[in-house]
Amino acid sequence: MPMTLILLLSMAGTDPAASAASCVAALLPAVPAQATQALERIPDPGRRLLAMQAYLRARDLPARWSWDEARIRAYQGSPGQQQAQAALDQVQAAFTAANPGYQLHVNTQVRSLDVQLAHWNDNASVGAAATALVEAATQACIAAPARFGDWLRGWRPPVPANLAAPGLSPHGQAHAFDFQVIADAGSALVAGTDSRRIDQDWRAAGWAEKLRLAIAASGQRFVGPLASPDEPWHYAWQGTP
Repeated sequence: MPMTLILLLSMAGTDPAASAASCVAALLPAVPAQATQALERIPDPGRRLLAMQAYLRARDLPARWSWDEARIRAYQGSPGQQQAQAALDQVQAAFTAANPGYQLHVNTQVRSLDVQLAHWNDNASVGAAATALVEAATQACIAAPARFGDWLRGWRPPVPANLAAPGLSPHGQAHAFDFQVIADAGSALVAGTDSRRIDQDWRAAGWAEKLRLAIAASGQRFVGPLASPDEPWHYAWQGTP
């Protein structure tokens, strides 16, 4: 019996997600191997079900899947990494020129699957969406088990989680970068990646627009910011990793 199914069934009688275990089990063959292995590393049944929904929806999942450690190591110092770094340097230079006293920080490290799983298992917005999904999924499975897969693919949470499911983050293939605004030669964070402070730090203070203008001025191949979830600091890289 697949480990993911064992994990789901082991919760029977102790967790609301268990009532949908048979419906979920029927969907497991549709989930690619990489995703099945990731599901085994998500202890909470609700978060696991939310991740499964993303995997069922994903197009070309194997091609989009986050790089393994060997591929991440190979990327370091490669022509693709150098191209991305040169583009980031141009954005940072344009931003500093337009905003004296401030600079952009960007984390260029590829976000491994391990890191994505750790964030998914701990993130509050994921937990809230998972709780809502469990409550709805239990009723949907009882009402129409044969159509549960279609229901799961179409379900939307009241408030979306602010993370991509583990393995599907564009950060996992160096296809996206998160910018942060720093003041006073790096001593103070002005606008970071806290979703609770988007309106205050990015919109009201004008940093979202200033970042957009700097990216446009750089002439580099970045697209954004990310609209769903709302991340004014997140831009997709359109170069060649």
